Amino acid sequence: MSGLLDFVSLGEVLVQLNALSPGPLRYVKYFEVHVAGSEANTLVGLSKLGYNCGFISRVGDDEFGKLILNTLRGEGVDVSRVKVDAEAPTGLYFIQRHFPVPGKSTVFYYRSGSAASRMNAEDVSEEYVKGSKALFITGITPALSSSCSKAVEKAYQTAVENNIDVIFDTNVRKKLWRSLEDARMLAKYFNSKIVSTNVEDLEVFFPNLPVADAAKKIIERGCEVVVVKLGEEGSMAVTKDEIYKCEPYRVTVEDPIGAGDAFNAAFIASYYKGIPIGKALEYGNAAGALATTVRGDIEAQPTWKDLETFMQSRGKEILLR
Repeated sequence: MSGLLDFVSLGEVLVQLNALSPGPLRYVKYFEVHVAGSEANTLVGLSKLGYNCGFISRVGDDEFGKLILNTLRGEGVDVSRVKVDAEAPTGLYFIQRHFPVPGKSTVFYYRSGSAASRMNAEDVSEEYVKGSKALFITGITPALSSSCSKAVEKAYQTAVENNIDVIFDTNVRKKLWRSLEDARMLAKYFNSKIVSTNVEDLEVFFPNLPVADAAKKIIERGCEVVVVKLGEEGSMAVTKDEIYKCEPYRVTVEDPIGAGDAFNAAFIASYYKGIPIGKALEYGNAAGALATTVRGDIEAQPTWKDLETFMQSRGKEILLR
């Protein structure tokens, strides 16, 4: 991809096998194939909203790796820095829907030893990061392996040293970390321009502290805005001087996995478009709601036109024009 990239990220993309029927996986006979991974999901969302995005990763030299490359390419994400690893497979995960809690999904990973878990600092091109306006990172990739952690650290340091914006989603996946104490090392990324998080993650970093107070603690680390995804209660944004809250959109939920990534993409896109924070939260909530209405993480991520249509149908004023 020629020209300056708006956003660059790195992480693992997996093949998602999503149960076609609800209930325990032991009774599921058919699965639907999707491509997903938090960082890549967010880049796809940003691409659909008109931004140039590039991804750093590894995939296996297998059919699933080819599927991932074709999918990201088809969504407009530059994959020139995604390496094909002939010695390790592409990771997989399964989604169990509406059981044991209706409206919720459970994730089962099969990603240990995957190609992406072998990503290392040498895979991160400093020039590639420096050729972007912002670096998007999450707390998932550092948990995959020590080499992945070093890759994220190199990308982060490259961005900081070259005055490239950093956007950090805490995304603490307890199934991937050996301990919560290890996960707390992610706090070193709190001085990013934007920190996206949720109530559960804030509890990891600031036990027993009210949500707004915990967000203020992150602001004190040098962050410009902390966005808190509140799920069925909407979202919140905290800056040095203000606290913003936004009510959620009610939709019929097919699969909630990926909603946070769609929210991130729409909020970030709005923020960089100069849209006021309160309105950016509304766009984020709208995108997150739309993502839950289908199986798969990226399929229902919206364009600006989609957001406009959805929000107008709910009687919401829009600021896109």
